[in-house]
Formats: sequence, C-alpha cells, structure tokens
Amino acid sequence: MSTLWVDLYLLPQVAFPTGGLYFKNQTWVQQTKGLHVIIHNNYITGFEKKIKRFRDFGLWFVDDYAVLESPLGRI
Repeated sequence: MSTLWVDLYLLPQVAFPTGGLYFKNQTWVQQTKGLHVIIHNNYITGFEKKIKRFRDFGLWFVDDYAVLESPLGRI
C-alpha cells in the first residue's frame, strides 16, 4: 500500500472572490479593482439568473465572441 500526497493551496480571495463577496460588497470591489482574475458566480441559483447577474455587472462576454472566437483565442 502506498501513501499519496496532494499539495493543497488556497486561492487568494482578492483574485478569486466568491459571488457572495463580489456581488454584495461594492466597497470591496472598488478597493480591489483590477486585481480580480475569476469571479465566482455562486450564491445564486438558476442558470438564467447567473447569466443575467453577469450581464448586469458587465461581466458577460460570451455573446461578444461566440460567433468569431474566444477573447483568449481560438479554443
């Protein structure tokens, strides 16, 4: 029997905020502007609600690139 080890790292909250933090605390969002990498769209249920919230906050880019390519290049 062998022992497996897994390295575990916590993501920095400023770069990877939860939906509960990002969407409910605009003071924090302004104080950390430019430092976010991925915004989690949690703390809300429903696919359409998640898309609407991203659109409302200017975070929905899929429609802008869906026809041509991803903003990251061709996938």
